[in-house]
Amino acid sequence: MTRSRPVGPALALALALVVLGAACGAEPRPDAVGAGIDAELRQSSLDAARGQMQVWVANDTGAAQVPTSVRYLDDRLAGPLEGDRLRPMAAGAQIGFGLPLPLRPPCGAEPAPRGAQRVEVRTDEGDTWRSAVADETDVLGRYLASRCLELAVAEVAGLRWLPVRHDGRRGSTGTLTLAVRPTGEPGHVLFLDTVSGTPLLGAAGAAHWSPGVRVRSDGEPLLVPLEARAARCDDHVFMEGGGSTAFRVGLRLDDRGGQLLVRMGERATASAVAFVRDSCGL
Repeated sequence: MTRSRPVGPALALALALVVLGAACGAEPRPDAVGAGIDAELRQSSLDAARGQMQVWVANDTGAAQVPTSVRYLDDRLAGPLEGDRLRPMAAGAQIGFGLPLPLRPPCGAEPAPRGAQRVEVRTDEGDTWRSAVADETDVLGRYLASRCLELAVAEVAGLRWLPVRHDGRRGSTGTLTLAVRPTGEPGHVLFLDTVSGTPLLGAAGAAHWSPGVRVRSDGEPLLVPLEARAARCDDHVFMEGGGSTAFRVGLRLDDRGGQLLVRMGERATASAVAFVRDSCGL
């Protein structure tokens, strides 16, 4: 929550005198820390679909601020993330700035330990405000785990949703199909254990799907059919964010387990919406 400002010649001379006085036995004065900014990370389902998170900055400086840059710094990243949609911040306001997430983050054999999380806000007045960033749900850590697993799975097989097949009758079920295409590189085995439903679609007759499919990285392409039902029959379901057609696939890659978010493309999404409307009679 501290602020720094460029140092001019006169101020530099004054600081030199203070340092000289300290050398002669004067008590050093601690850095002044007062009101400034506070920050926290958030991510909605729409943010996740856009490949971003947001840093929300509260302007407690007592005056309006006009940011010229917003930078998020984290020990788990190779460099800072630059905030977008910069706009003025009224005194007392809290504003979210989008942070595009890296498509190729550092991925090691083990997750990187969580360290310092900071934000720097530079303003048109030449000030730099700094603050620690609250992140109760570990937004970045969850993304890194998911993205690194996604990259590892992509080296073994591609996963893609095909359009939903259905007969158009009210109350009917449809068929979701997950297309799996191995990369052809030998030496890896992928198990598709579970698939969770979404606000739009759920498993017919069960809490979730349990395909139990074993995929060799040098095996043949295969199709995984899943019987689906409309999860809800009201118009509000079509107003859900990007999570309405994003399915969590529980899997194991060799000796590593986790969940992978597999989103529908535009064509598959359109077919899923059409199925729910027909099945619900909307």
